[in-house]
Amino acid sequence: MTDQVADLAALLPGYYWVYCPAFDMDASEIAVDGTVTNRRRQFGNMLLARWPIMWSRNYVLPKLATVDTFNMDAPALEGVIDAPAGPLRAWSIHLSAVSPRERLMQIDYLLDLHNRAATTGAPWTGEPMIRGDSLWAAGGDAPPMPLEAIWMGDFNAKPDSAEYAAVVGPEDQWYGHVHNTDRLADSWTLAGHPRDERFSRLDQDEGRADGHLDYCFVSAGLAGRVRASHIDMDAAGSDHQPVWTEIDL
Repeated sequence: MTDQVADLAALLPGYYWVYCPAFDMDASEIAVDGTVTNRRRQFGNMLLARWPIMWSRNYVLPKLATVDTFNMDAPALEGVIDAPAGPLRAWSIHLSAVSPRERLMQIDYLLDLHNRAATTGAPWTGEPMIRGDSLWAAGGDAPPMPLEAIWMGDFNAKPDSAEYAAVVGPEDQWYGHVHNTDRLADSWTLAGHPRDERFSRLDQDEGRADGHLDYCFVSAGLAGRVRASHIDMDAAGSDHQPVWTEIDL
């Protein structure tokens, strides 16, 4: 088995990173003398940043049990990055590949987390006591909980899907997609591209682009800071191509 997290961290030694699994299974080995080598078979998300990741949280998204189709836990990793213009919440997200019903449940769950950010707060809040919780505070001030956020990842849904509309909101006949604070905006269209004119997934058998499933969504307050977006169709290593977005941070 390959430790892909360690490999990626080694390729980007100047970056901060966090990783958390959603799918975690035993892959241990036992020697003849009874010694157990503990190993885990995991599937999760990794978040890398040029600036410190002040804190992170991992969420296992809602899942529906299946009978005849393989399905497994899907992750969403939230991290607050200490960006030059101020702390920012960045999410690495991988929605289910099985059904739109499950993906819509997952999007509803994520939107609820997004809209409850101010109420929930950071991993710890308030004033640390001299004893007891002072260790958890590590002598510092309460960490920030910024309201603006970026959602990045494989959403397993095309731009004309109900899942896409659930993230950005319904399109008005006169105003198009209105940037509401309880929804997010698509950085691709913010950068001036038509919604449907993009491909990020390759058909492995035929070697051609056959759809778009990967996005960078930004909260309404960041919409005006998106500068550009493009898809690298020449990168090798996956059936999903990298989506690049430039944002003033």
